[in-house]
Amino acid sequence: MLVKCEKGHPYSDVTHKDCPGCLRDDPPVAHFNGSDYDPKHDDIRLTGQIARVYQCMKDGRWRTLDELAAGTGDPHASVSAQLRHLRKDRFGSHVVEKQPRGDRSHGLFEYRLIVNEG
Repeated sequence: MLVKCEKGHPYSDVTHKDCPGCLRDDPPVAHFNGSDYDPKHDDIRLTGQIARVYQCMKDGRWRTLDELAAGTGDPHASVSAQLRHLRKDRFGSHVVEKQPRGDRSHGLFEYRLIVNEG
């Protein structure tokens, strides 16, 4: 049966004794929104995406969207959206820094997550 832990992570209590999201130190689940958002179709996918982006970025290393997409297996547009979500209060109020990689005129940027410990 699919249940949710106190942080809101969905998991199967038949398969897992403890919540895998909590064991991975995933951030608490926040509610997504938007005109096209339908929890029935989008909640599990988006929750997984933000968890994968957080897990990949929480080490504080600089990464381009290409590197982040390769590390998570999620599309570029999705990882970019999840980086924006991580800045929001309901997703942890983390700091996401952005800087050019290499020659600024090439338009390549890299990102770093500073985890909000508060």
